[in-house]
Amino acid sequence: MMEETTMTDAVKLESFDHVGLVVKSREATIKSWGDKMGVGPWRMTDAGQGPVALAHARVAGTLFELIEPVEGRKSLWADFLETHGEGLHHISTRVTDVDGTVAKMVAQGGKVLTSIPGGWMAYVEIGGPGSIINELLSVKIPVQN
Repeated sequence: MMEETTMTDAVKLESFDHVGLVVKSREATIKSWGDKMGVGPWRMTDAGQGPVALAHARVAGTLFELIEPVEGRKSLWADFLETHGEGLHHISTRVTDVDGTVAKMVAQGGKVLTSIPGGWMAYVEIGGPGSIINELLSVKIPVQN
């Protein structure tokens, strides 16, 4: 039987946003997911001068983000791919106060992997059993679907 706990100090994650997966090839993953699961259409975002190229698609209301590190450009996503291989990189949730939520997560043993000045986005590895990377996004930025 699972024990129920109350976490008065837990952060308040206001809504789920997306699941982020690091992949070697967006195109290969898109083809595989399309052929095997019928996933699509996909919205592609090229890397430009950035470290990653992205693809987004919804499946039954859940947004999936494919993150393809650009070869030769250092990034935490390239490091993740090299260390862990393809797979789940982060879950993304919306919060009203990114900076305050980050501070609370750090106080509870979390580790900031990256953040964007202005308090609208941060990656925090939450630490502890079942640790994941949580991408915190401000509820105040516009959402594109």
